[in-house]
Amino acid sequence: VFFSILLSEVKIGYLNADLILLELDEVRQVQITLEKEQRKIESDYQNLEFQLDSLFKSYEQTQMLMSEERRTKEEEKIRNKQAELQRFQMEQVGPQGKIYQIQEQLMAPIYKKIDDAIQKIGRQEGYDYIFNVVSGGIVYALPQNDVTEKVINELDKIDIDSNPENE
Repeated sequence: VFFSILLSEVKIGYLNADLILLELDEVRQVQITLEKEQRKIESDYQNLEFQLDSLFKSYEQTQMLMSEERRTKEEEKIRNKQAELQRFQMEQVGPQGKIYQIQEQLMAPIYKKIDDAIQKIGRQEGYDYIFNVVSGGIVYALPQNDVTEKVINELDKIDIDSNPENE
């Protein structure tokens, strides 16, 4: 009975962030911009691949006629082009690559707009918590329900209590 009384005083809502993102025109514009950038990157990558392939084919066709010194230089060119191709791939589409930086830059104001709307609805409609069903995370919570400082203080007490110097 006590638990049901406690729950009746807590107002919880949820949202589907993926659905919200699908509904926003700004997100579609970001996707178009990213697709254009992706096509440009793919074209540049294919160009580098073509250059590497040309170097390799040229080397294969003429390696028997090359001096040892020339063969070594050509092999070094091929290794350098392979490294350039890998570097390009990491810089453009790697975890910290250009395409992700552009996406973060373009999406930041959209995420802020969504968060502002969530915060406004949470305050105006008296929600204690709003969850995102996609991630399971809390996207809105009343500040008075934040126990972070209490946990930190408790951990500090535990550290002090368990410190052998205090015995």
